[in-house]
Amino acid sequence: MSPDELSVYFENPATDPLGYEHVSGRLRCGRDAVELQFDEADRAFRKTPAQAVSFTYEEVDGVEYTGGWFQPKILTFRVKTPEKLAGFPGADVGRVELRVIRKSRGDASKAAAFVEFKQSEAYLIESAERLEEKRNELESGL
Repeated sequence: MSPDELSVYFENPATDPLGYEHVSGRLRCGRDAVELQFDEADRAFRKTPAQAVSFTYEEVDGVEYTGGWFQPKILTFRVKTPEKLAGFPGADVGRVELRVIRKSRGDASKAAAFVEFKQSEAYLIESAERLEEKRNELESGL
């Protein structure tokens, strides 16, 4: 994995005794976007195909990692476009809670800072583009 990428693996347990809505997958923070990849086991003998939803860093509202001693480690992922999370089982409006598996706890603790850094990079690029546009407008007006 390159230093410009970070993956957090999760496994959310089933919400009922029959095992419906058991979700596993990963939150992949890439160079230009965040991708939520998940696989849902919604029936005893049938699984739905894996799904992937991409978000630009501008669409991400925030990432927070919580969990104390003897408590599940949860990565909360919030977005500004809640309709993209409509297919994720147990999602609130624009927000999902992901139970981080043991081997991904180190990456999960870095995820919030990583996303914030990438959002800052995206903002700087956008600001530089706006500045260049304004500069070109001023030069063409003279």
